[in-house]
Amino acid sequence: LPCQHNLCRKCANDVFQAANPYWQSRGSLISGGRFRCPSCRHEVLLDRHGVYGLQRNLLVENIIDIYKQECSR
Repeated sequence: LPCQHNLCRKCANDVFQAANPYWQSRGSLISGGRFRCPSCRHEVLLDRHGVYGLQRNLLVENIIDIYKQECSR
């Protein structure tokens, strides 16, 4: 998130849905809108890509990948 906190895409979508219960979604892709970070309450604005437009945290993704590799040994 722009505030440097992290959410998986599903959780970001869930938080968005809870904050915008009447928002119309197109399939599972939420287009536009806003929600607040559950950790610090910073307002997160979504562009036309919705939660799919949020920046990925590659460091966290790499840590998860390494953890999964170690667990599968």
